[in-house]
Amino acid sequence: MARKARQRISYAHLWYATAVTAAQLAGAYTSQTSAPKTLRNQIQAHTHWVNDILLTQSNNALVSASSDVSVKVWRPHAQERQIPTTIGLHSDYVKCLASPGSHADWVASGALDHKIRIWDLYGGGERLCIDSGEDESNVKGSVYALSVRGSVMASGGPESIVRMWDARTGKRITKLVGHTDNIRDILINQDATTVMTASSDQTVKVWSVAAGRCMYTLNMHNDSVWSLYSDHPQLAVTYSSDRSGLVVKTDLQGSSDWDEGLSLSVAQEQGGVNKVIAACGDIWTATSSSSINRWRDTPSDGELQLPDQSPQFHRWSASSRSRAQAHPSPTMTNGMGKPKIPLSCVLRIPNSSNFPSHRQRDSDAATMYSSISFRKMSEAIAEQEIGPVLPFQDLPTETIQGQHGLIKHITLNDKRRVLTLDTAGDVVLWDLLKVVQ
Repeated sequence: MARKARQRISYAHLWYATAVTAAQLAGAYTSQTSAPKTLRNQIQAHTHWVNDILLTQSNNALVSASSDVSVKVWRPHAQERQIPTTIGLHSDYVKCLASPGSHADWVASGALDHKIRIWDLYGGGERLCIDSGEDESNVKGSVYALSVRGSVMASGGPESIVRMWDARTGKRITKLVGHTDNIRDILINQDATTVMTASSDQTVKVWSVAAGRCMYTLNMHNDSVWSLYSDHPQLAVTYSSDRSGLVVKTDLQGSSDWDEGLSLSVAQEQGGVNKVIAACGDIWTATSSSSINRWRDTPSDGELQLPDQSPQFHRWSASSRSRAQAHPSPTMTNGMGKPKIPLSCVLRIPNSSNFPSHRQRDSDAATMYSSISFRKMSEAIAEQEIGPVLPFQDLPTETIQGQHGLIKHITLNDKRRVLTLDTAGDVVLWDLLKVVQ
């Protein structure tokens, strides 16, 4: 047990340092400069994996959720140095966090104990506890995804059901049924009328809260969708990532229907993307690696570059990347300041949005069309064989290197020394009593 505890501590220190960096960059990053980022601060707060973090109270408070069953708050910018404070405990791994706004005085957490708990950020303890399974006897009631907008809260997990709650009373508002696998992430629009969910069933669904049903199923991914992000009040611009490492930007601005939206393959990571966040013209991705990558965001108001031979539409496949490389020059422009968007970056959005047949167009516009409307773009696409989807970029503009994590250890016969193997392949002998190599 002692050996396991020591291993968990070393993991926690590495992951918490990475988590703090990601939170500061994503939430407090306001500079447009491309200067390299530096680590501001770090602290070891947990004794097990950190599963989720969020910034609240105008980015002055960092809340973390861990497999050590605790929820903690840390205020790294306080005048007097503070250590993280435990504001709540679950009875099983805490998987997700949600806040109703940057000035709220409470935070919600979801865990594998089937509970959603609301905690006071100033140490007032638990304000509310919700049983995510309600009166239903279901062993799959664990909470993997949580989102709050005002007094409306949504949760999801292995049950494949999205439940809407009143965060003031804990009463259920409605439930949304349609996914066929674990729900991994949830977004709610500003007026809490629309919910967007990501699932391991490889789809993103858009729901009407009033109607209580799915309005659109988005099929731009071909693997489990792990993360969603949007800072648009009506979710008109969203970012999604999946287990294959694909990062997708979907833009509905200027369109009246999801069938007219634009979905672009903007980046390709080397592994599954656990979290994606966009800020100030950049996209940040976190994977199972301890490093964090920054990518240039892809403007969706560019112009479509239509080659002589174009596929009818694309749907991402992990094998696509092995057949061809990403576009070597994603910053090329059309001479008017707008970037050209290669047709092979365009992804199919809803499963019902079949592209219309090719129409006769004026010869002067035969090679370039505005990409602000997906329907207009599709009119320029001839019916041909489906080709591979290429990400707009497959190399990040910056990588914040993390430390190497321990993946294996062996205690020697003297019970005092331990051999460890880390992710870099280095083998190190440690003296447990002296705590040195």
